[in-house]
Amino acid sequence: MTDRSGANSARRFEHPGHEDDDLLAVGDGIPDPDGSREQLAYAIHDGLTQVITASVLKLEALAHRAEIHPEEATDALHAAVAELRLALDEVRVVLASLTPEQPTSATPIEDLLRSVLDRWQLPATWSVEGDLAEIPASVLETASSVIREGVANAAKHADAGEVAVRVQASGRSVEVSVEDHGSGFETSDRDQVEGHLGLDMLRRRVADAHGTLDVRSAPGKGTRVVARLPVTDKE
Repeated sequence: MTDRSGANSARRFEHPGHEDDDLLAVGDGIPDPDGSREQLAYAIHDGLTQVITASVLKLEALAHRAEIHPEEATDALHAAVAELRLALDEVRVVLASLTPEQPTSATPIEDLLRSVLDRWQLPATWSVEGDLAEIPASVLETASSVIREGVANAAKHADAGEVAVRVQASGRSVEVSVEDHGSGFETSDRDQVEGHLGLDMLRRRVADAHGTLDVRSAPGKGTRVVARLPVTDKE
């Protein structure tokens, strides 16, 4: 068994009044017999949407700081340019996914964690327990989506001071949890989250992997997202 952990100390970007900017919804009644449209929606949401949203937040923060600290505004502008270049790279990845002749592999979880936490500028702690080397790439991709969405929601909506990410792997399953102590929100008895398109998409994606997604939240008590993904075969 291999255990890894880390911490990320980062400056929060304030973004008053910012709304979620998901670009493409699924389940809108348009036929999708082979699932290709849904897969495209996942790719856009996991990559392009989140990168652009993070860039918008940084530009909003730049506008708020420019009059008080011009030197910080310059640094933030350079960071925003870098984020937009990353968005362009994500566009290329989405386009490449439309012609999947070449096999792809999942991004290492540790690299993904560092990238996502740096993108959203969140202070965080994280840990990876168990051996991920034998976990199928499809399971790791779904686990990565849970991390991306959980951290993005904490950054955009929760006003959380810190987020904690934990990944536990065994021969039979992978469990991913993302927890913040931010503002939280109301959930129904059936644990359906209305108005959170990203979480709704994530729920379907976890279900496609034969897993379960548990979202626990309450106003003023933060949010905890836990996905349990079975390992059914080796790829």
